Amino acid sequence: MPRRRARRPRAGLRTRARHRRRPRRGAPPRPSGGRKDGQRPGRPVSFEALRVGDCFDIDRDAPGTAVRRPCDAPHSAELVARPRLTGRYATDRAVREAATELCREPLRRKAARQPFGTRWTTFVQYPYRTSHLLGSDTVACSLVVPSTIGGRIGHRLR
Repeated sequence: MPRRRARRPRAGLRTRARHRRRPRRGAPPRPSGGRKDGQRPGRPVSFEALRVGDCFDIDRDAPGTAVRRPCDAPHSAELVARPRLTGRYATDRAVREAATELCREPLRRKAARQPFGTRWTTFVQYPYRTSHLLGSDTVACSLVVPSTIGGRIGHRLR
């Protein structure tokens, strides 16, 4: 990608420096909106960037991404496990089946610890075969609240 050259001000024109506004004295500090690990909630991230215990919404506009949410705020899913694919797979379907099998038991155990009567859907994210051949081997196993029953929770899973 070619680099853009900075514009030089024309003779006789002043440039305006970009400064951050300082808070007024005595004003309460603004909340940063960030997390302890420096990631901002609300920004789409690749499923590979999620960590076990992260709460998120599925970004339906961009497959393979999720929008992190604080676990105490309304969200639709939580990452339960991050197993790694091993071996070689001939097709995308073979990768999907292997990923589903890797997620089956951790998702079953996590769902069993939830309050009686709650309903969950499983959500398994995995790389395409070509990405796996290039070294992407992480699978994301998540429990999701079905959208038919409201689709939001406001707490961390048990």
